[in-house]
Amino acid sequence: MEEQIKQLMADLLNLNPARIDDSTTMEEVDGWDSFNHLNLCLALEQEFGITLEVYEMEEMTSYYDICRIIQTKL
Repeated sequence: MEEQIKQLMADLLNLNPARIDDSTTMEEVDGWDSFNHLNLCLALEQEFGITLEVYEMEEMTSYYDICRIIQTKL
C-alpha cells in the first residue's frame, strides 16, 4: 500500500518516490496545490477502490496522513 501511494504521489506531483517519507507535506511540495490534491485524492480512490469523505481529503496533508487514512479505509 505504501509503495503504491508513493508512486501515485510521485507521478502526480512530479516527485522522486525515494524521497517521499512521513515528513513529506503539502506545505513543502511546490506542486502540491489544491488542484493536484484533488487529482491525488481521486487517483487514490481509484487505485484502492475506496470513497474518501471531504473531511478525510482535507486531513490528507502529508504522506503520513494519506497512509493513515487509506489504511482505515481498507
